[in-house]
Amino acid sequence: MKEEKTKKKFNKKLLLFILPVLAISLVMAAAGYYVIFSDTFNVQKSVIGTGITSDTLSDVYEGDIFSGTTRTLENKAATEREIIVTEDSDLDVEVTYVSTTTLTEKTVNFDLDVWEIPTDAAEVEIQYTLIGDEFTVEVIGPEIPGYVLIYYKDNSDRFNEPAEAILVEGNNFPYLPYNADRNSVEDGTYDYCITNEYKTCHGAKIWYVPLTAINTDNTLDWSRASEFRYETELVQYNVNGEITIYPGQILDLIPVYSVQKYAEGEKTITTTVA
Repeated sequence: MKEEKTKKKFNKKLLLFILPVLAISLVMAAAGYYVIFSDTFNVQKSVIGTGITSDTLSDVYEGDIFSGTTRTLENKAATEREIIVTEDSDLDVEVTYVSTTTLTEKTVNFDLDVWEIPTDAAEVEIQYTLIGDEFTVEVIGPEIPGYVLIYYKDNSDRFNEPAEAILVEGNNFPYLPYNADRNSVEDGTYDYCITNEYKTCHGAKIWYVPLTAINTDNTLDWSRASEFRYETELVQYNVNGEITIYPGQILDLIPVYSVQKYAEGEKTITTTVA
């Protein structure tokens, strides 16, 4: 009798062990697949740089203003990238960042939205502030006597409702382009990536025009349009270091260091593009 009770207890425990295993097997048998696949891919950085080195520059003196090495940023992705440029300078050195672009002649044709650039077009190279406390532009070659640099902010109708020519020299710009500019991303009226005119979809137009072609009401004398030097890309500027790089765009990034008076000793300033 005692032996029979022991056998019953043993069988009950065995049954309790077998039932969960059987349940798991049934669930696994029910979880079949019609299709299963996987993908393997390598993620790369969208914004790459050339000339990204740590350089040792020649000795400078307190009060000097000088440029560092030109670094180039390129967006390899098919979509735009927002970047932030920061630096770790101390109170002895102020850092701004400048970039370069080309202004050119164009074949004037008011019946067309996109004006072509002649193969023998006269060009002007400019250097402008990309990030810094003050927006400035200078011609780095060749200068044309009697010409001035302007910011041209488009209105909704470029030719029938022309905008004012805003002289760069003598004006303060908190950022470029202005939000009300039809070329800005905030307004979005004109998108130059849709027209395939530029790699920069949005931004500000900087032109080089004869001072005498600016009317008293600050509009332009369009009868002299063939004398103007127009943008080949749109530019950006702000104080905070927030820049958009569009697909395929190549952007020069040149640090400019202003050493304060009475500064002394070795300085290492690191720029981060994130």
